[in-house]
Amino acid sequence: MTWLRRLLEPAGTLALAALAILYAAPVDFQRDMVVLGAVYALLAIGMYLPFVMGDGLSLAYNAYLGIGAFSVALIGQHTGLSLLWGLPIGAVLSAVVAVLLGLATARLSGFYLAGVTLLFGTAFSTFLLRTPSVSGGSAGINGLPEPTLFGSALDRMGVTILAVLLAWLAGFAVSRLRRSPYGIALRAQGVVPAAVEACGISAPLIKLLSLAVGAAIASTGGALLAMMNRAVVPDTFSLSIVFLAVFMPLLGGRRSPWGAALGAVIVMVLIFEVPFFEQTGTLVFALGVLVVLRFAPDGLLGAFDRLAKRMRREP
Repeated sequence: MTWLRRLLEPAGTLALAALAILYAAPVDFQRDMVVLGAVYALLAIGMYLPFVMGDGLSLAYNAYLGIGAFSVALIGQHTGLSLLWGLPIGAVLSAVVAVLLGLATARLSGFYLAGVTLLFGTAFSTFLLRTPSVSGGSAGINGLPEPTLFGSALDRMGVTILAVLLAWLAGFAVSRLRRSPYGIALRAQGVVPAAVEACGISAPLIKLLSLAVGAAIASTGGALLAMMNRAVVPDTFSLSIVFLAVFMPLLGGRRSPWGAALGAVIVMVLIFEVPFFEQTGTLVFALGVLVVLRFAPDGLLGAFDRLAKRMRREP
């Protein structure tokens, strides 16, 4: 039955991705919502690697989103290249920044690591606002051209399909990575780093790699957001989006990156579809996460899994 479960995971999640694309097809508003859900999912999956698996809370993810978005914007503004080049360029730049920040904070953990990375995220937001020659200042960069693929323009539906597929690929890759020897070592180093080192594995190195990969995934979300809106505004990448991202894997479930993606979609729907949550800010989300963790410590996916096991045991 193990092989069947391994087959059901990619097939089931790909079917959900297809349903999201079908939902997005009729009107632009629904396309915007699906792209935003994919962006949040990429942010949550990117944070899942170092936060949940690596047991290290980095709060610089607004910077990685911004790097991806402004990579797209600057390419569209200053070159004749397709905006799609912003995806790999932003991912590489974000990974480099994450590694440098990881090296600078290698001896920090817990509150101290969160505090330093929070300061970096704040500094990045300030940099965007105070360098109009690069970011356009508070007005941002507008009027970007449509992205092109092999010479053909990608319309809003094309960007929507691309966003959903990239989010699915990220979730599938991280899910496989979690069960790989690297994923096992990354999870173990957060609990028993001495045992990992005793096996001849460098705990700092695998942690740096998780930071780099997580930053690259989050940067992809920022690039897609810029391509969909064909504009970038610095205020989009405030620290509030990072605090929401912390809640996403806790809400959806820590045992799988699909839980992070589920939490991202739930948060996105509550913010943009339920006015009460939009007006009250992150406090209500924090309380909601506390309630979920009290009654479902493994998140919503964990609760569904336990319910399914109980139903199978019934005669």
